[in-house]
Amino acid sequence: MRTDQLNRKRIIVLAIGLMTFVFSDALAQKKISTSPTRLNYKVSPGGTQRGLITVTNNSEIRQEFTVDFGDFDATRAGKSKFLEKGVLPRSCANWLSASPTLFTLEPGENQQIEVTMDVPSDSAAFMARWAVAYIRLAGERQGQQKTDDGLIVNLNQSYRFGVYIFQTPPSATYAKGELIGFEQQDDHLLLQLRNIGETFLKCNSYAEFTNLQTGETQRIDSRQFTVLPASNRDVAFAIPRSIPPGKYSVLGVLDYGNRDQVEAAEIEITIPERSNQNK
Repeated sequence: MRTDQLNRKRIIVLAIGLMTFVFSDALAQKKISTSPTRLNYKVSPGGTQRGLITVTNNSEIRQEFTVDFGDFDATRAGKSKFLEKGVLPRSCANWLSASPTLFTLEPGENQQIEVTMDVPSDSAAFMARWAVAYIRLAGERQGQQKTDDGLIVNLNQSYRFGVYIFQTPPSATYAKGELIGFEQQDDHLLLQLRNIGETFLKCNSYAEFTNLQTGETQRIDSRQFTVLPASNRDVAFAIPRSIPPGKYSVLGVLDYGNRDQVEAAEIEITIPERSNQNK
């Protein structure tokens, strides 16, 4: 087989494997449910706390599950990046254990998993940390598919559900977010912020447009989001096409639950006339 055919086969296997993973994960979400989506711990150094995750098998077949732990990080856009256990400096994955770690559910059954956080007594215990619990369908489902040019590709389907875990020691109470930028990028506004405190910030933000000629205002809210300690986050607001052309003052606001310390930034923008083709 020629090199170009081998390369093409590898590309097809990778592409179909990735598409199958996404499709399978979406399908599994309809058949298997986990609750809650996050566990919050507040454990003192040397202490222990337990949380519960409930897994329900809504499918029509018997399912076997395993439980383990890993790390996660977040991009500036808020997308989660899942990593191996203990990779991040702020990981608490090695402090976690689960019971049971292997179980089987018949259709319609559910199982509670007890997740125990054992915090050491050393200096590592005095800062906020995070991890993720993985509930996986045990084993892989394999199959084959023939492509249009006669190549046989193997399909591996793997299902994984993540529950975010946050550990905040009681001594970590300083919550502070700051805006580090607010700018227009084409038909969007980008609000840039940073968590400079010790805790996880649960944030809301919004942009308020004020027409400098008429004084009319319009507000756009973002969804609530969490910013990890010492992390940056960008919040994008699409400029509504319903806003008439003209000059505007736009107020970008960051609200992280402290009424006395709401952060705000203001810019002036011009919304141009739009062509009929783009309306």
